[in-house]
Amino acid sequence: MSASTSAAAHRTAERTSWVVRALLAALLVAGAVLAGSTDAHSAAPPQEPCPDGSFCVYTGKDFTGQRHDVSVHSSTFAMEQCVTLEHEGEALSFVNNTDHPVTAYQDPHCDSDADFTTYPAKTHAPQPPFVIRAVKVWSH
Repeated sequence: MSASTSAAAHRTAERTSWVVRALLAALLVAGAVLAGSTDAHSAAPPQEPCPDGSFCVYTGKDFTGQRHDVSVHSSTFAMEQCVTLEHEGEALSFVNNTDHPVTAYQDPHCDSDADFTTYPAKTHAPQPPFVIRAVKVWSH
């Protein structure tokens, strides 16, 4: 190997090493930014607590706006039945303050062709992945 070939190989190795270090540094910075953004989006608890035994939806993200409650203690409530959330505005955050899992549906008739997710008892969702239009509270 000639001296010029050896020097060229050495410069290439140095550039490659520099590029790898720069990429790793960029990834670390991006990871730190993303990790920090999780804390920035954590919401304070609702100003007015959701009553025990209720599923409370809020018309704004982060438990803001008007609150509407679905109570499992209501005489008209039936477990494992689709409950359409009939109120002004959209449900953009919620608190499941029941002792039961609750499935939140994007579809107002609990159609599983649209988005839906089941949340465990005592769950707070300041920014769920979709607008909640109906729920089912499960007995188990």
